[in-house]
Amino acid sequence: MEQPLTGLRRVRVGSMVHSGYTSNHSGIGKSSVRLRPLYRRMRFMMDGLHTRETLNAAELDAIGLLADTCNRHDGIELKLNWNMLRERSDSETSDFLYYESGQLVGFLGIYQFQSTEVEISGMVHPRCRQKGIFGKLVEAAKEECQRREVPKLVFMCQQGSSSAKAVMDRWVIPYGYSEYWMGLTEPPVQSDQERAVGALKLREADSGDGPAIIRFNVEGFGLSEEDATNLLEKPNGTRTSRVYMADIEGEDGVRRTIGKIHARIVSGSAFLYGFVVAAGERGRGYGRVILEQAIEAVRAEDPQASIALEVAVKNERALGLYESTGFRISKATDYYEWTAGTTNS
Repeated sequence: MEQPLTGLRRVRVGSMVHSGYTSNHSGIGKSSVRLRPLYRRMRFMMDGLHTRETLNAAELDAIGLLADTCNRHDGIELKLNWNMLRERSDSETSDFLYYESGQLVGFLGIYQFQSTEVEISGMVHPRCRQKGIFGKLVEAAKEECQRREVPKLVFMCQQGSSSAKAVMDRWVIPYGYSEYWMGLTEPPVQSDQERAVGALKLREADSGDGPAIIRFNVEGFGLSEEDATNLLEKPNGTRTSRVYMADIEGEDGVRRTIGKIHARIVSGSAFLYGFVVAAGERGRGYGRVILEQAIEAVRAEDPQASIALEVAVKNERALGLYESTGFRISKATDYYEWTAGTTNS
């Protein structure tokens, strides 16, 4: 026969203290606690949409598990910019999480490199799709972008994701451009021409290189000077990154900086980005030497690290350079562009 309830007692479960009814059954206090609906309701208090300025370890783990589930189901690899997720600024909302029954089932992150646009990557658990969850995440992101006065949202969609393509089609968001993700599969072989430009050396950037980095980002990526300055000052994963400046010695013995490249190494994976050769120095073989020396720098820090980079599909010159140094295409990302004030979505 069920024993009578003896009233309220505070019960510690894990790291939380709950008020719940307990029984005077002899098992109480030895191996288990029978929690009444009050605690079960507390499990679901976090359900719905939540915004974050920074992500804690548990949230990062939950995002990783959700990404693994979506990747296996869709046969893709989502681009989530993990370095930026781990190093968010606490000054603005950039991440949106959606829970059901206490479980993370939807996530959207926004990544801002320019004052006029943000990039967006998101996902919804396969069993929770077609329920409007992604739409709620996007609407919250739009509100944040409106607060920042950012007019354009650029959605990152992995090629091969039929669900992402269906959403873009349904919302009538136009296709913008594509990028290849390339991985290093063969070690580069130095040619005689490259040995001839052996005076080129990479060095780690120091505090005095800020103006040059800004100049290269303006010249190489079409950023405004304001955006290039803000990009230099934002974290955006800089704690796990290296910036290398490319110096070359002229005939007069004076060294000048002709380019830069960034390398990020995390958990056995390296990513090269921010690669620029000054416009007046192009066509002289410097780009290949910079790339090869960047690979050597990564190998010196982690000999077993995989090395990857991204390139615009239409940038045939850069694509040819990367292929000639041993990089091969492994996947592609399509970018769809929505601008505030348009009728789509």
